[in-house]
Amino acid sequence: MKKKRENRLLNYLNNTIGFERLFGEDNAWPIKHFDRIMWISFLLILYIGFNHNAERLVRNIQRVKAVVDEKRAKYMTLQADFKKSSKQSEISKQVIATGLTEPVTPPLKIVVKPEEPQP
Repeated sequence: MKKKRENRLLNYLNNTIGFERLFGEDNAWPIKHFDRIMWISFLLILYIGFNHNAERLVRNIQRVKAVVDEKRAKYMTLQADFKKSSKQSEISKQVIATGLTEPVTPPLKIVVKPEEPQP
């Protein structure tokens, strides 16, 4: 019969920590499946890490959304102010302080007749 290869790490931990005393000499299940237990523990730690990372990303996204909404509101306010201040009535109110007035007569249209070609 082929002898099963013993795990060095398991033997070292059993000698150091004393798994047989911890679990009892008649209960060898945790000792036999130590590698599977460590693998599942690793996967759980990895899962927890990914969960924390995802939550951090969600918080960052929410914070950035709030900043974007604030900047959008500021942009809309500035755009509305600009549109209002560029109206003729608003410009005339600002120009009156400098002494300029609006013309009462409409502008004159200059018409240029095309030259006739010389034969």
